[in-house]
Amino acid sequence: MAVEAAGVFEEQARAQLTDQLTSAFADGCKPNQVIEAIDRAWQAFDKAPVRDFVPLLAARVARDELRQLIAERQG
Repeated sequence: MAVEAAGVFEEQARAQLTDQLTSAFADGCKPNQVIEAIDRAWQAFDKAPVRDFVPLLAARVARDELRQLIAERQG
């Protein structure tokens, strides 16, 4: 039961993060780029035994990646 609740929590957190980052990076990134960054960030924590902080850590990784992408484009 706790594993199912954790999965639902992660799904909700991921959906919320997608909305937040798609909006926050709308000027510099396409929505699919944001989703791909989130996917890569989340996958980095696939084997993490403790899942409580995965949404927070994945958000940080995805934000950093998107900021770097925009900075590279700007020269």
